[in-house]
Amino acid sequence: MMNKLLISGGRIIDAADSFDLIGELLVSNKKIAECSAKITKPASAQVIDASGKLVIPGLVDPHIHVSGDEPGYFMLARAGVTTALDLCGFSEEIIPYLQSSATGLTLGFLFPLSPGRTVSGTNPDKNELRKVIEKALNNKAFGIKIISGHYPLTPEAQHKAIEICNELNCHCAVHAGSTEKGSNIEGLEELAELAGDLPVQVAHVNSYCRGQITGNPIEEAGRALNVLKSMPNACSESYLDVMNGTSGRIENGVPLSNVTKNCLKAGGYQVSAAGLENAVKSGWARVNGIRGKEIVLLPPVEGYEHFKAKNSDVMLSFAVNSPGAAIGIATAQSGGRFIVNALSTDGGKIPRNTTLAKALPLVRFGAFSLLEFVEKACLAPAKMLKLENKGRLSVGADADITIVDPDTARAEYVISGGQIVYHADKFFEVPGTLFSYDGRGN
Repeated sequence: MMNKLLISGGRIIDAADSFDLIGELLVSNKKIAECSAKITKPASAQVIDASGKLVIPGLVDPHIHVSGDEPGYFMLARAGVTTALDLCGFSEEIIPYLQSSATGLTLGFLFPLSPGRTVSGTNPDKNELRKVIEKALNNKAFGIKIISGHYPLTPEAQHKAIEICNELNCHCAVHAGSTEKGSNIEGLEELAELAGDLPVQVAHVNSYCRGQITGNPIEEAGRALNVLKSMPNACSESYLDVMNGTSGRIENGVPLSNVTKNCLKAGGYQVSAAGLENAVKSGWARVNGIRGKEIVLLPPVEGYEHFKAKNSDVMLSFAVNSPGAAIGIATAQSGGRFIVNALSTDGGKIPRNTTLAKALPLVRFGAFSLLEFVEKACLAPAKMLKLENKGRLSVGADADITIVDPDTARAEYVISGGQIVYHADKFFEVPGTLFSYDGRGN
């Protein structure tokens, strides 16, 4: 492992200290040691020429999925991510990968509350919820996720779970929806009532603005932004890809996930096993499959074969997200501050790790400044996760750095803890680091 690394000649962008300069960045012993226009090269330092490139903090993605799938770690590194939160994770699946081939990723995970799987049913009592949540925290979870948009809990159970997380001071994220409302704008409005003034992470805001209720995603995006303004202690994230991610599992002749059911309806397909098969055959439902170190969207014929071979137990992606709603949600401000705190991908093993690819064109368009982009992709999500040494290039911060070609919007180098973990389509299998609950919510 190198002790010193000098990144020279790049355009260094850091939202924490509000600087944007052509200069040099020195890394020493896993930390940012110096940043200025010119640094005298230490004799032992490796030099990276970043001329013409952007030098930014490693991306912090507050909503990904890697649990159980090794390719997700490599996909995140290629996308420039050095820190992330898995919003549906299990310690027995995540910790072994972190100890081996995690490409230096700093990762936390949220344990899911899923009726019939991790809790007894749709309306578990407060005693059961507390036991499940405390066990998850003892097993290294950072907090919990309520996934009622896919697998509904009652509104009452969700409110109890949010209260327990507040009492324990642990992180709580919610995919809006319940036994009463769907994964849509009405579900988000219900979540605001359930959470009240309690802190929650509102997951993938754009996913509730697909026109399911009004037929107009832009109108629903406006409603979503108003909801968030009414939630003073919530944090939120959204992504910029048209593809979603959901389960293909079928039980009792119908898709198990309510999101999958909604996607079938949106494409004009029957909500049944036959309807889902037809959607896969036509390419409306894209099956996720492994190619080398990545998971990709398989072509329809190959996807259908994989779907059948796995007895429908696959991840699917549907092109159901409105680009207009996503851009409006990501860029909207109120009182000089972004309404939605952070950019996310809901990616990882789901093939839509597109923060650089989608957001940097918005910088060129003028929807973001570079400093604002770095704020939303690096600094703000680090603050959401209470990781004060992440998402910044301040002296003393962790040396997590992404060097980006501004013309291609691709990461050229990804550096985690002062070590190169990705460069020129090569991955370096550096052990990762877990951040978990410690009784103070971090």
